[in-house]
Amino acid sequence: MHGNPADRSPDPPEAPLNTTPPAPAAPDAPPRPGRPGGRAAKRRAITRGARTVFGREGYSRTSIEAIAAEAGVSTRTIYNHFQGKEHLFSEVVHDSAGQVADAFVETVAEQLSGTDARADLIALGRALVGQRTRFPDHFAMIRQIKAEVQHFSPALIDIWQQAGPLRVQHEVSRRLSRLTDAGLLRISDPARATLHFVALVNSEITIDPYADRAPSPAQVRACVTRAVDAFLHGYGDTAGTG
Repeated sequence: MHGNPADRSPDPPEAPLNTTPPAPAAPDAPPRPGRPGGRAAKRRAITRGARTVFGREGYSRTSIEAIAAEAGVSTRTIYNHFQGKEHLFSEVVHDSAGQVADAFVETVAEQLSGTDARADLIALGRALVGQRTRFPDHFAMIRQIKAEVQHFSPALIDIWQQAGPLRVQHEVSRRLSRLTDAGLLRISDPARATLHFVALVNSEITIDPYADRAPSPAQVRACVTRAVDAFLHGYGDTAGTG
């Protein structure tokens, strides 16, 4: 049986970038009998494949065809879910940054006691640094965003910042404020102290994409511990830092 001529029509043109963070999309058709969650699984495969290709090739060099090949779907399937490359990239960045921030908040909630400033700050610093090795595809994509930042609209950068980095910074600030309220730190400006803390814990950690391997857990702990001790020198309460 010959295929439908509509299937051979040119791919639709890409639409302008949506300037608001995309909400999780509901399926536009129920799954076929015998294929529970079929559309959702395809969508997840597309976004995973897109994150991998965007991180490897950058936005400008990535094609819908390359994403389709990575995801194991047709280009038409991608256009059934997304308006075009910009729409797909926007949603991938938003969702991926949100996953990283969610994981950070969860890790911090599990590991911080609120009663030992030095121990809590070390755990907080390791959680910050650990994001890079826990989500390598995401941070490969972020490196590409930074390299191509002039090609992106302020709206897309805002989508990324609101979904991920700003949420992480807010959680760090909240944790520093709790330690301050408990009398364990001396902080009058939590926002500024957050910037200092993030800068210090990242100052010695460099994950070079061309290096043979990332820093070992022991190296990370040593670097974070030195950063925390420097932070406590400026913000610590002598009686409450252990």
